[in-house]
Amino acid sequence: MTNVLIIEDDPMVSFIHQKYLEKMGGFGSITIAKTVQAGLEATKKETPDLVLLDLHLQDGSGLSYLKEIREKKTDIEVIFITAANEVDIVKQSLHLGVLDYLVKPFSFERFAKSVQIFQEKQGKLAKTIQTVSQETIDDLFKQPTKTTESEYADWQNLPLEKGLTRSTLHLLVEKMKGLSEQFTAQELSEASKLSHVSVRKYLLFLEEKGLLESHSVYLKVGRPYQVYQLKKSE
Repeated sequence: MTNVLIIEDDPMVSFIHQKYLEKMGGFGSITIAKTVQAGLEATKKETPDLVLLDLHLQDGSGLSYLKEIREKKTDIEVIFITAANEVDIVKQSLHLGVLDYLVKPFSFERFAKSVQIFQEKQGKLAKTIQTVSQETIDDLFKQPTKTTESEYADWQNLPLEKGLTRSTLHLLVEKMKGLSEQFTAQELSEASKLSHVSVRKYLLFLEEKGLLESHSVYLKVGRPYQVYQLKKSE
C-alpha cells in the first residue's frame, strides 16, 4: 500500500487532500504535517512513498523541505500543491525533481490525474528487477516530441457543423496542445474560458471526425470521468 504525507498548514486544505485520496482508494497511511520541520520528522518516521507539499508553511518554504530530502537522496515522489505560480518557483521545483505541480484552486479531476501519474510510474518500476528498457525509461520521463503545426493540420479543413465556428475550434485546439497529453473537458473549459457545454460540443465533433480520442477513468469510489487526447496525423 502507498503511504502519503501531506505537508500543509491549512487544516481545510489538508482535509480536502485526504478526502480526495480516500475517494480514489488504494492508499495506506495518510499523515498530515503543518510545518517543514514536522514534515521532515514525519518523513523519517513514516517513510512515505508520496508527499503532497505546500510552498508557504508556518516555519518556512516547502522548497527547503524539498532541498533537504533531495540532499539526503530520500526516495520519495513529491507533488507540489500551492497557490504560487511564479516562474522562479516553478523552475526550482523542476530542478528539484517534483513529479507534478498543481496550482490552487484545482478540480478533483486534475488532482486525480496528478496522483495517477505517480501510480503509473510506480507500477512501471515495480515490474522491473534490475534493469529498465529504453522504452520504459522514455515512458517514465515522458519526453515529448516536438509538435509541428502539420501534426494537427487536418482539423483546419474540416467542414463545420451548424453552431460551430472556425475561430473557436482554432482556440480550443491551441489550448489542447498547451495542456497535458491527456486532459479533461473541465481543464479545457478553464484554459479556454469557454463554458463546459460549448467545450463538450467541440470535443464531440473532433472525436466523431477521428481527430480526438477519449476514454473513461474509473475510480474506486465515485463516478468515472472522461479524458481526451488529440490524435496526431500519420
